[in-house]
Amino acid sequence: MAISHTLSNLRKRYSQDNPEAMRNPWILGGIGLIATFFTVNAVFIYLAITTSPGLVTKDYYDKGREYEENVLKIMAAQNALNWDTKLALPAQIITRQPDTFRFSAVDSRGIPIMDADVSVVAYRPSDADADFKVRLNQAAPGQYQALIAFPLPGIWDLNITVKNGEETFVMSHRISAQLP
Repeated sequence: MAISHTLSNLRKRYSQDNPEAMRNPWILGGIGLIATFFTVNAVFIYLAITTSPGLVTKDYYDKGREYEENVLKIMAAQNALNWDTKLALPAQIITRQPDTFRFSAVDSRGIPIMDADVSVVAYRPSDADADFKVRLNQAAPGQYQALIAFPLPGIWDLNITVKNGEETFVMSHRISAQLP
């Protein structure tokens, strides 16, 4: 009799008609996990819609088509220059600490590229608002430099553009800025 009474009480306690089932920590934990999942996804969707890093330009299609049409001409012109270039970076790039970045260029005969317009555009792939441009000044024949401080830690893409009269040279380099 005791066993049947125990089984009867067990059935009542775990029956689906038992209103106390919602007090079970496993049920509450499962409901909480599902609610958390939907809440976090709703927040991510909201942030994706309302915040834009601005990395896509308005006329991206036209720019892409133009680049596709001219990429071989650009590559041929840059290869025809046959410049020997070097970008000298600090050993460690620390956020908000200015450090000297050096760029040097010589032509195919070893003659330094003089009085060129050399600029570095620093792109932050995750945040277009942090992008900035710095002009490098000529420090010696064929050598250009500037103090650059990165405002945020993380990955940065450096696009170096050298304009020397009608000639244009472009190179890219990816760096990482560290917290102090």
